[in-house]
Amino acid sequence: MRPSLLAAGLTAALAACSDPLLPRDEWVRARPTGDAALSITNRGDAPVYIQVADPTEFVLLSGCTPSTCTRIAPGGTVRVPFSQITAYDPGDAQAAVVWWLFQDDGSPVATGTVVVAL
Repeated sequence: MRPSLLAAGLTAALAACSDPLLPRDEWVRARPTGDAALSITNRGDAPVYIQVADPTEFVLLSGCTPSTCTRIAPGGTVRVPFSQITAYDPGDAQAAVVWWLFQDDGSPVATGTVVVAL
């Protein structure tokens, strides 16, 4: 194959992969919407519960229970305005989305954090 054709093929392949898949164990995907909000999607097959905070201050979060956190149904998406991010200041560059999975009795099963550029 000629080098110019190979380069063109690689460029096309990389352009098609501009949004690579996240790891399977990453239950939550978060992205800015362009209107001072985050779009947060549950990629799993069970409800997740979230809190969103400035990543340098997410220790301020008081923990999560199914009755105190935002619930996202399997495959569902919620919109969180930047103004509702704990410890958010205009101009912040990132937010941390902390998520939890719970058993039917309310005990936590798993947790994780996704940091997203604002």
